[in-house]
Amino acid sequence: MFILESPRVRLIGAWGSEALVSAFTDMLYRGVEPEEALKAQSADVVERRISAFYRQGHWSVFEFMGAQFLVECSRACHTQFIRHRLASYWSESQRYVDYTKREVRFVVPRGFPADVLKRAYEDYLALRGQYKPEYARMALPNATAVLFAVQMNARELLLNFVPLRCAATAQAEIRHVCWQIFAHAWRLWPTLAKLVWEDLPNLHRDFCTKVPKGADCREYAIRDAEEKHGPLPEKPWLYASPYQRA
Repeated sequence: MFILESPRVRLIGAWGSEALVSAFTDMLYRGVEPEEALKAQSADVVERRISAFYRQGHWSVFEFMGAQFLVECSRACHTQFIRHRLASYWSESQRYVDYTKREVRFVVPRGFPADVLKRAYEDYLALRGQYKPEYARMALPNATAVLFAVQMNARELLLNFVPLRCAATAQAEIRHVCWQIFAHAWRLWPTLAKLVWEDLPNLHRDFCTKVPKGADCREYAIRDAEEKHGPLPEKPWLYASPYQRA
């Protein structure tokens, strides 16, 4: 039995780029050959075009960028995550995985009583003497970790998932996962991610709900998630935003 405090996110792969999205403008509207269009994308041109697409609401172009992640979080968190139907999923199955042969993991907030989890695992072991894993799993709690692969385009990730799941109204665990994913998105699509960061309090009407008056909604949501599930691995937005001075 292994107890985790922090859910984990690993970037596996990505497709497209801001430069590619920018280059499509030259390919589709100016008749420029793909190879030439891609070579002509300077940092200034890419930033200007991505910003224009974002500000003008032409968000469908961001579906030409996307990423694949390996996420480990509790079953409760996983259930919330898979409600985002524009993503693709492939999840660890408690029906087929035998936790008498593979270590069971639990993801819980700081201070959660370990003895409760221990008893649940012991019940699972006892049931495995009589039942297959698909029935014995019924004794496992929502804290049981699930490892899953998720693939999501940049529009869904940054303009739907992030405004909903990085907000203070979201459960702390999935919020911790969300901010880890946002950090990867910042590295992959810096112009779009910075624009989203600036607008986050306005991208969903409930983003600032439950936040004390006068507090930065983003900062509050991050600190609360870290209090419950440990420090985020990285915060690239610190280097390019007023957040650093908060």
